[in-house]
Amino acid sequence: MYQTKILDIYYILSIILSMKRPELSIIIPVYNGQDYILRCLDSILRQQGASQYEIIVVNDGSTDDTTKILSAVTEIYPNVTVINQANAGVSVARNNGIAASHGKYITFVDCDDMVGLDIAAFDRYFNTKNSGQARGNMVSKKVGSVPPKLTAEHFTDTYFTELLRVANDSAADVVFGGKITINWHQMYSIRQVYADQVTYGISAEDKDMAMIYADARENANFALYSRDMLDKYNLRFLANMRLDEDILFCMLATLYARNVATAPNVTYFYNRHENTLSYITNRQESFNKYAIAHIQRFSVLLQELDKYPQYKKIFNRWITEYARLGSKSRIGANCDCDEGAFPPADCYFFCNEEECTGCIIAECIRESCNRNIAKYFGAQSK
Repeated sequence: MYQTKILDIYYILSIILSMKRPELSIIIPVYNGQDYILRCLDSILRQQGASQYEIIVVNDGSTDDTTKILSAVTEIYPNVTVINQANAGVSVARNNGIAASHGKYITFVDCDDMVGLDIAAFDRYFNTKNSGQARGNMVSKKVGSVPPKLTAEHFTDTYFTELLRVANDSAADVVFGGKITINWHQMYSIRQVYADQVTYGISAEDKDMAMIYADARENANFALYSRDMLDKYNLRFLANMRLDEDILFCMLATLYARNVATAPNVTYFYNRHENTLSYITNRQESFNKYAIAHIQRFSVLLQELDKYPQYKKIFNRWITEYARLGSKSRIGANCDCDEGAFPPADCYFFCNEEECTGCIIAECIRESCNRNIAKYFGAQSK
């Protein structure tokens, strides 16, 4: 009987230990990703400590062989969980992944991307080391017409361990990793990496700088988020946003975070191709969709910033940016202009004040911006 009790206690302890909260949950939304998902998962499973992480793949109603592939993966890797849902979009998929996760920290990886890119190996492969144009901490470089054939030798195995190390060292709710983007349609790469580990606190100056970094990041991937912080502010992705929803998520997380830190030597490979959700070939369609996204993002962001009087400087910065983008034809597609009354094609994304002088759409957008700002902020917009 004594032996039986000992065995019962051992059994209970083993269950408790097996239920230990994982340090990290990795959430991967996927829709028709049969050509990419195995390569993505391989880059994740090669990372140090990967067997101890919770990997949640949210299958967003795929109609190709993605479901079969994922079923086979879960047979081999017990820490990979698949959630199958009817097609509802990437935001709903990510939110469902968050709801099912248990990790102390959460990170996101898109199914066609890879983690842990070795920058030196990348430069040797594409011969990009000594070419490129810098803009802030972003460098744009041309690449050759080679198809993507990156293999395991082009990747490191410390992507997640470094993100977690920085999070623990700096007590950060958000940790920014770096990334290299390849745009295969236009054949250029963009790198956005951090040379040093820097921690930004809650002072107005630190928060201002962290928000600028967040805005430039393109999406919510290649970053770590504290689950406690996400739950405290009920921060989730807005399902009604078709673009920029991940940039908004990243900026709001940065606003709410106690500390935000940058992680050097951590690089995410962002594979931007014609099947990418945000890839739009038609310039008119691109203008319209991003116009709506900008309005949604800045409207939500400014409403949240308005709750923090200590960040008045940041509020003023982004309300100015909101109006500036409108005056330069980058937002305002909900205005009442006549159909087809758009500026020349080369004015869509690169116009300046002189080019837009007398432009019907620019004036209309400016009025639309002012109406939106007045609606949400009244006298504060003046």
